[in-house]
Amino acid sequence: MEEDSITATKAAFIRSQLKYLSAPLQPSTAWRDFAPEPGDGQLNDKAIQDIVSKVDDKIKAHHRMIFSTQSQRHIAEQIEALYWNKATAEQDRAEIDTVAIRREVDLTETATIESLPEDYTELHLHQDYKVQDDEASEYLELRGQLVEMALKRDALKRRVAQYQQLQKALDPLQDPVANIQPNLVSRDGELSQELDRMRVLMARVSAGLADLDSRPVDKDLKQSSTESTTNAQKLARLLERT
Repeated sequence: MEEDSITATKAAFIRSQLKYLSAPLQPSTAWRDFAPEPGDGQLNDKAIQDIVSKVDDKIKAHHRMIFSTQSQRHIAEQIEALYWNKATAEQDRAEIDTVAIRREVDLTETATIESLPEDYTELHLHQDYKVQDDEASEYLELRGQLVEMALKRDALKRRVAQYQQLQKALDPLQDPVANIQPNLVSRDGELSQELDRMRVLMARVSAGLADLDSRPVDKDLKQSSTESTTNAQKLARLLERT
C-alpha cells in the first residue's frame, strides 16, 4: 500500500519538517534590551513587524519554488531507491559470502570441526567468490589449530571422566568408620579377636603335633602298621583332644 511504502513515509516526514520551516517568524523580545530608544529615524515595533512579514513572504516563496510537492515526492523516491540499492547490495554480498556450514550446527563439537572443508575454496558455495591467498593460508592454519585443540579437549574430557570414576570409587574411604566394616578397621574388632584365637589354636596344634610324634605307638596301631597314618588323621586326633 502507498501509505506503508518508504516513499510515502519519507514524504510525510519531509512535509512535517517543512511545516516547521514555514512557520511565521517571531522576533525575540530580547532585542528591545539592546536597541536604543525609538525616535526619529530609528527602529520601532511597526518597522520590526514589517521586516519580519517581508522575510516570511520570502521564505514561503522560496519553499514553494524549492520544496514543491513534486520535489518532495522526488526526494522521497530517491531515498527509497537508496534503501533498496543498499538492501540489494547486502543481499548479493551475503549470497557471495555463503559458506558450506549450516547455521544451526554447534561449532564447538569435534565432529563439526573435523567436517570443515580442508580446502578453502570448498568453504564458499558461491561461484563468484574470489579467494584471496592470505585468506586461504590463514584458514588452513586456523582449521588445523582448531582440530588439534578439539582433540586435546576430548582427551582431557576422557581423563576427567576416569578421575571422576576413581573419585566415586574412593568416596567410601572419606569416612571409613561409617562406610567400611568396623571389624576391618577397629583394633578390638571381631577380625582382630578371631586372629588372636587363630594364633592360640596354631600354637596348640603345633605343640600337639610335636607331642604326638614323640609318643609311643599303640599296640592296636602296630597291628595295623600296613595302614599309614596321614597328617589329616593326626590333626583330627589332635583336635579331638583339644
